[in-house]
Amino acid sequence: MSASASASSLPSSSSPTIILTNPTPQERTRTWLYNQTEWGNSLTVPDYLEREEYLLSIPLARNGGITNWILTDDAAAPVNGERPVFAACETLRKRALVRNRDGSVHDVWAYGIASVFTHKEFRGRGYAGKMIELLRGYMAAQQREIGEPAFSVLFSDIGRLFYAKHGWLPLENTQIEFRVRPTAAELDTSSVTLIHEENLAELAERDEGLIRKEIAKPNAADASKFRVAVIPDIDALQWHFYREAFICNAAFGRKPTVHGALYTSPSTGSRVWGLFERNHYGGPDHPEKNLLSFLRFVIEDESISDEELSTAVVGIFRAAEKEAKDWACSKVEIWNPLERVRKAAEAATEFQTTFVVRQDKNLASLNWFGEGATEDIDWVVNERFEWC
Repeated sequence: MSASASASSLPSSSSPTIILTNPTPQERTRTWLYNQTEWGNSLTVPDYLEREEYLLSIPLARNGGITNWILTDDAAAPVNGERPVFAACETLRKRALVRNRDGSVHDVWAYGIASVFTHKEFRGRGYAGKMIELLRGYMAAQQREIGEPAFSVLFSDIGRLFYAKHGWLPLENTQIEFRVRPTAAELDTSSVTLIHEENLAELAERDEGLIRKEIAKPNAADASKFRVAVIPDIDALQWHFYREAFICNAAFGRKPTVHGALYTSPSTGSRVWGLFERNHYGGPDHPEKNLLSFLRFVIEDESISDEELSTAVVGIFRAAEKEAKDWACSKVEIWNPLERVRKAAEAATEFQTTFVVRQDKNLASLNWFGEGATEDIDWVVNERFEWC
């Protein structure tokens, strides 16, 4: 059955022969060809296919870390060895933490859901909803049987309702953003240094330690709440950086070497850092569509003064702005900033930041498979590094 099959020949999404399964390599390539027209952005079809294949070889993908899924008809006769693909998606397995109501903290797995897609010929028939329903059932069954995944996250580009019907509830979805200036301020390199690949592993390890310390604390408003966090370990971060490098190399003929900026306190030696990536939705020809996104923003010592934190934020933002300008990005954004970071950014009038509550796009949504309700979960470090 081809993508152009007539509507009358298509099975109902409620048919018992509709199943969720893993695609063959040929079927997987077909799903990429379907969605390249909408998600390829500045990549040609060959480049897009090469990128998707490449992302299945990086550390996060190994040992079943990334799984491709399709919705198909088990009763349909394969055409040239391939089944119909009514909808497709992928899951990314990531290390995570859960703090239980008794205060104990456990290492778990969380699944990110990405690349949910239905070809235009199959839309309006409930196939995407059926796929998500079956995927949720699979995850919930796995959690009951083996305890994993503890929860799942996704980032909706189609508003709040569709995924919420299946249990993925949008939680905190705010950001601050600012436009890149034609002439950016100079970077003070005496206290702010650029983060390169060789710095990432140490910073990721330190960040994990800080998150473990934070999640061990009870929720400030309700000590009985479960707390969850996806860990921004080196594999999770490198998924973003490998993806970014591929796109930049295809579009610009070069790869980024700067992955963030770090402020070191002259008096205490404590650090504040931000990791970022460039997202080229418009390529070099349409910089107005490109943006630089902070993946993670870390304050190593919570006792840092507001004055010094402001100095750190300004320095890191200036470094981000310079990188954005160098890579044809028109805007810088940081998701769900800490209140102190937001205040420091707003006080730094040179950036003219705007505070935004996302309503329709990139809605961070969580589905909790354990005891209690998803809306009662405290999602710690809900930031861009979790996006997939």
